[in-house]
Amino acid sequence: MRRLLLLITLAGAAALAPAQTIGEYLQLRKANSIRKPTSLASVESMPGSRIIEISGLVKGSFRVADRGALIVERPSGGTQIVDCGAIPDWLVGNEVRARLIVKVTKADATAETKAELIGVAPENLVAPHDAQPPIAPTTSKTLTSRSGSRSPRAVASVPINEAVPIYASFIKSRNRRLTDAKAMEIANGVIRFSMHYGVDARLIMAMVMVESGFNPNATSRTGARGLGQLMPGTAAGLGVADSYDTIQNLYGTVKLVRSNLDLYAASNGASFRALVLAIAAYNAGNGAVKRHGGVPPYAETQNYVNKVINLYRQFRGD
Repeated sequence: MRRLLLLITLAGAAALAPAQTIGEYLQLRKANSIRKPTSLASVESMPGSRIIEISGLVKGSFRVADRGALIVERPSGGTQIVDCGAIPDWLVGNEVRARLIVKVTKADATAETKAELIGVAPENLVAPHDAQPPIAPTTSKTLTSRSGSRSPRAVASVPINEAVPIYASFIKSRNRRLTDAKAMEIANGVIRFSMHYGVDARLIMAMVMVESGFNPNATSRTGARGLGQLMPGTAAGLGVADSYDTIQNLYGTVKLVRSNLDLYAASNGASFRALVLAIAAYNAGNGAVKRHGGVPPYAETQNYVNKVINLYRQFRGD
């Protein structure tokens, strides 16, 4: 069981007080420009401080001396021990899905990640206030592939449960060797992990299409593997044991994209430049982007960025 030490205080609006209302929690969200939860994994490798909201199943609680602790099951798997000064009555002795707003602080890349609790509320009361997932903006247009299958752009106008078969149909139109079941597995993985990490699923579709053509068994001449073409070392760092496993690979791919987007948004804001740099870093590595102060002057990387951006624009209907 992984353990992230969360040093939690009672700062701000009686954060752990049982009497905290959902209205007070939503005001905290608004004050910190939070629209939906963020994965802790996406910020654990990033130095600095930031306020985010996390989501998880609180499976229990216990006390050690004058400190309390919550056992939280993370959506991506595993559990987290969350230290706190006091435990709300509604979390004691129950398994409850909850949202927690925390200030995450990491002094440097090797330092322990710490966080201070700002607010906590039941998941079912907060979820209806989340921003719409990025795969579901309003549009009435539909992009078709050469075979007539609707592309990820079509999912913009349908519920999530209808989105998976639309994605699957498009995926299979681009890789006829896939079984229907495998195409559905890829589509489900793309959508679910994209929603979990707050990444536009159409961006992931564009990247995987360029990386592997939706071939789970693809291997590059340099040793990159699977749908998102993860290098062995990168995969290991992301917690991916088998890069040829569809779900593990997509988990690692989306997790890495989220990390890159956050890294470059920190210095460029939520801009087109941040997006381009995140895509370039996925191909060439963050080190290369840093050395060259932007997209590296490698023909492979520049072509890759152009292909992904063009596909992403098509899927978005730009």
